[in-house]
Amino acid sequence: MSNLDALIKAIGQDDAEAVLRLLNNSPLSTLIESAKDADQEWTEWARAAACLQRWSEGRDIHVDAQRKLGYLSCAAEGSRSIPASMRPPLSQTVIAFLETHGLSVE
Repeated sequence: MSNLDALIKAIGQDDAEAVLRLLNNSPLSTLIESAKDADQEWTEWARAAACLQRWSEGRDIHVDAQRKLGYLSCAAEGSRSIPASMRPPLSQTVIAFLETHGLSVE
């Protein structure tokens, strides 16, 4: 099973396609490594990446993959103060961050 097949199996076709658009020709391992660096499950990280990508596409905001992965890292770090048992999924945290802070193209 390829990494892409594993991604599709884990998060579904639509989310997997959004993740691939976010990565914009970067290898899938880039996403997996950034999740590891943030001490997150890669599947949760991928779901959050898909939310971030769809949000930015819906607003015609274009930033590179590294910037988007950095945004995910900030959202993950920002939620660490919430006890794990009460912490929402990272995708919800990312949406809340986007609604509050947006995503700057600069």
